[in-house]
Amino acid sequence: MSRTIPRIGVVLLLILIAILVPIFVDGYSEIRKAAEAQSYLEMAGHYLRAAQRLPWRADLYELAGHAYFHERDFERADAMYLIAREKNALTPAGWAAWGDVNFLNGNPERAIEIWEQGLEQAEFLPGLYQRLAYAMQERGEFSLAADYFQAHLERYPDDATAHYRLGLLLTLTGSSSAWTELLAASQLDPQFDPPAETLRSALSLASLNDSPSQQFVILGAGLGLVNEWQLARAAFESAVQADESNAEAWAWLGEANQHTGAEGSEGLNRALQLNPNSAVVRGLRGLYFERVGNYSQALVEHQAAALLDAANPARYFSLGNAYALNGDLIRALETYQYATNLAPEDASAWRTLAEFCGRLGIHLNDIGIPAAQRAVALDPKSSASEDTLGWLWYLNEDFKIAERHLLTALELDAQNASAHLHLGMVYLQTNDRARAFEELTLARNLGSEEAGAYLRQFFP
Repeated sequence: MSRTIPRIGVVLLLILIAILVPIFVDGYSEIRKAAEAQSYLEMAGHYLRAAQRLPWRADLYELAGHAYFHERDFERADAMYLIAREKNALTPAGWAAWGDVNFLNGNPERAIEIWEQGLEQAEFLPGLYQRLAYAMQERGEFSLAADYFQAHLERYPDDATAHYRLGLLLTLTGSSSAWTELLAASQLDPQFDPPAETLRSALSLASLNDSPSQQFVILGAGLGLVNEWQLARAAFESAVQADESNAEAWAWLGEANQHTGAEGSEGLNRALQLNPNSAVVRGLRGLYFERVGNYSQALVEHQAAALLDAANPARYFSLGNAYALNGDLIRALETYQYATNLAPEDASAWRTLAEFCGRLGIHLNDIGIPAAQRAVALDPKSSASEDTLGWLWYLNEDFKIAERHLLTALELDAQNASAHLHLGMVYLQTNDRARAFEELTLARNLGSEEAGAYLRQFFP
């Protein structure tokens, strides 16, 4: 009897080995198959089957999650990361990716919760700070967003974009540290020079104003000029809270609401009631009516703004555009020309007149090209002016001269997407398809949608 029991044990052990060994072998085979998979979906299936056969390899659930993530199957990716978390097998990269799939799947609140938990781990991916910064800004928690950007910059002090984003958030409050961050961004990456300079001017002007409400208006307008309308809207909301009788604050809030997908007419109507004699209010109302297609009312508003701010050429450019939208091209051109007479030494004013002629294809030889030449003469280092002049020569079908000015524009600024676009158009006209493709591709990669359309049309 005593010998029988060990024999039974040995038999049972052998049976167990016979059962388990093929399972384990199959598990490792699935790992090899995952490495050779032809698609992420196939890879995920292999990793999942391997994890089920090899219980001590809980890390395979995270790998399956990564594969589902790449397949953009966010729900199954989320399920895999959850299992890995429950088995204490989630790596720092896994915490980041788990939050990412929830964010991309339209659940930012859960993403934030996961990323915050990720930061609590003994080891974490520093990129979580930046993820949380963007998420908090999107949620309107600007102070927390700034804190996370600062934490990110402690680890990556040479991240120009992070310095810029932090500078934007600090601009919202008029903080003296805002310019420090913006300057750091521009020194690390020249692309931030123009917006940083715009915001520096806004910060300086705001500091000179005694009205807290008007300070927020100035800061918000600066943020709007660099296309940061979410932050601009927050600044204008603060301006209204500081002084509900500030008509310009209400008008700018209406403008920001339009840019962020909200209704803008309420703020603009409130602004008109408070001060119908404000050029800012009337001008912003004019822009609103242009956007909704009420061009006759837009003309009324821009006429009022120009009368109230008669020395400002920008008012007349807006008025000229309103005339054009109403079909009165003669008065439109006359108004554009009048605007340049108000600022005869301003290169941007002459460039605006030239661009107007180019857009409408009118008076290229006698007004448009001479205006662009004047802009170049006033500011010979302006890539934008050289680009405009080259474009007008293109429209005038003098492709050699057009090419020369566009190449000069790119010598002044190699990142000028518009100049790459126009040069690509020149090469299309001269049947130089290789260089046309190169220039249009560069323009598209720099953000030109029009260049993308040309590529689809001519290089399908």
